[in-house]
Amino acid sequence: MIRRLLVILFATFVATQSRADDWPSLPEQNGTVEIPAQEWPLRPGSRRVRVLVHFPGGKLVNVNERTGLMLTLHNWGGTDCVGTASPTVLAEKFNVVGLCVNYLQSGPKDSIEGPEPYDFGYLQALDALRALWWLDHGLKGKGVKFANGRVFATGGSGGGNVTLMCHKLAPRTFACVIDLCGMKKLSDDIAFNLPGGSDLNARFSRDPASPSFLTLDHQELRFLGNPDHLAAAKSLGSQTKIITVHGRDDTACPFPDAVEMVDGMRRAKLDVESQFIGKDRIDGKIFTSTGHALGNRTEIVLQLGAKFLSPSESDRRERTEPSDFERRETIRYRTSNGAFEIDYAAGFPEGRFVASEPLPEYPNHQDLSFVLDGEGTKRNVKTPTDWAKRREHLVRHFQRVTGPRPSPLRRVPLDVKVLEEVKVGTLTRQKLSFQSDPTDRVTAYLFLPVGQASSLPTKTEAGWKPAPRPAVLCLQQTTNVGKDEPAGVRGDPNLKYALELAERGFVTLAPDYPSFGEHAYDFDPKHGYVSGTMKAVWDNIRAVDLLESLPEVAATRIGCIGHSLGGHNAIFTAVFEPRLKAVVSSCGFCSMQKDDVPSWTGQRYMPLIASEFKNDPKRLPFDFHELIAALAPRPFFASAATKDNDFDVSGVKDVIDAARPIYELHGKADDLVGHYPEAGHSFPEDSRRLAYDFLARTLK
Repeated sequence: MIRRLLVILFATFVATQSRADDWPSLPEQNGTVEIPAQEWPLRPGSRRVRVLVHFPGGKLVNVNERTGLMLTLHNWGGTDCVGTASPTVLAEKFNVVGLCVNYLQSGPKDSIEGPEPYDFGYLQALDALRALWWLDHGLKGKGVKFANGRVFATGGSGGGNVTLMCHKLAPRTFACVIDLCGMKKLSDDIAFNLPGGSDLNARFSRDPASPSFLTLDHQELRFLGNPDHLAAAKSLGSQTKIITVHGRDDTACPFPDAVEMVDGMRRAKLDVESQFIGKDRIDGKIFTSTGHALGNRTEIVLQLGAKFLSPSESDRRERTEPSDFERRETIRYRTSNGAFEIDYAAGFPEGRFVASEPLPEYPNHQDLSFVLDGEGTKRNVKTPTDWAKRREHLVRHFQRVTGPRPSPLRRVPLDVKVLEEVKVGTLTRQKLSFQSDPTDRVTAYLFLPVGQASSLPTKTEAGWKPAPRPAVLCLQQTTNVGKDEPAGVRGDPNLKYALELAERGFVTLAPDYPSFGEHAYDFDPKHGYVSGTMKAVWDNIRAVDLLESLPEVAATRIGCIGHSLGGHNAIFTAVFEPRLKAVVSSCGFCSMQKDDVPSWTGQRYMPLIASEFKNDPKRLPFDFHELIAALAPRPFFASAATKDNDFDVSGVKDVIDAARPIYELHGKADDLVGHYPEAGHSFPEDSRRLAYDFLARTLK
């Protein structure tokens, strides 16, 4: 390990030294320099970026131990310091060195009139971060004392987009960033000039043969509300104060995209403050518009940011941990087909896309004791890290059968509508619908226990905010009555687990499976799903979004339960959805080697099992042994009836036995529970009681 570290340090030193001549010295007073930039694949060759430097008082000598660093970034089509807060004002008001950066495609010739698609933040942010590193590195090289924890950024419109992307690519570098009406999402209408929420045209192509082709991975990276990436930024340790200022009537950079991003940041527990400007904020001086212009962008930053940016304020923000420049680590953001890596080994960032490794074929999917590398070489699974690699392979193999999990770009506002509200004993039951994807709505029952009043738009008491409770997503079996059965409205009274769990104090949500109940669905591939299974998984993920949005719900304590179809649907969903913290499956699975494989091939399930894998269990690229182990270390309870004619109980025991070593590897052997009632294909009362106790214990 020490030798490897020395090799990395030496390589970094050589890389930095070899490029030292390319980096200019700091000017002694306000001035302009050009720094080396990462190559733009659409115009191969070396590239340089102009940087405008603004010192407090106009001179380097005025930098002191309380002086910070601040990017202020121009708009789409602009250059220098256009459309953003004045760097000279920022330098004087906040004691910072202000940097304006002519990042990639600055000016109308390249950004608006050029043939290449607009970068939409990625290389542009790398340019800005390089300028910031150059300033930081240059001051340290000269021995100038400055406050390297006081690092800030702001920008307007396109500059707001680049500001937010700077935080994304360097999440541990900034103390505060202020986005002024920036673009939050490279939506299809913006990317491909389609009718929609914006008249911006980024000039991308959907043709894979075109040099302007927009890959899904690049589009996902440029989605600043991407929930997976926001969670990754938080896990990396972002402490940045994020302020986003956006006009409620902005159609150039659509306001709904700002709402979506802020909601995602809040769910990820990032420190975000939204300033959504309506007509009540118009004063004719600072704010002059609820649209894209906003007003005086310098004054907006002074008004909204002073308490965080001024070194004399009690609420001032200052980073105390090392920056990404100092850490010299690699940041990774996973996308559908690989990951973007931002490598700080040389101090300044180098960005690259790394495609997913070739997927090794496993000789069987019942032996979980090993993992294969890209060349097919076996390595014993000895640590959770070893298992994580095998799990990654399993998830990719499973998607060969279900089709890919939809990209986060497929999320749309939930637009929850309450259709009915009734009292059921001491409970409140609402029938509601929510938007799952751009073309489909899902109907569901929501139960709120005694003392809870809904936060959704109903006639219930306004402003009531009860203490949050654990919640359970309750999934139906194969029945035409759909959600009515788990809700106890119709169907088998032994399967009313949404009602019974609510009576025990849980918030519960029971959605219709596609094509059942009130959820009309035709499974046409034009909707974007390869299988009914993946459509149901996505609907359930959106149902978790809904639960997580409710103040009545403790967002970190959401579980899932289901019988039969709902039993395996719960497993499938939890494999893709880490927010489900505990899972109960009743009569929902057994080893595919002991099951009726053709029964899985209908349009509601996984038709590729027949068309691609010929209904041969030995050819299937997954088995439930892996799927259950993939839930570890999250608690899992299986109720497997001994006389079940659908799922062979011996096949269930095979699965549990195979998954147990993985739970033991995580120190959670007691959280993998197999229960085997003497019954047919059912969920008996005693089994339900044990399952409910399990959820109460594991969701606390």
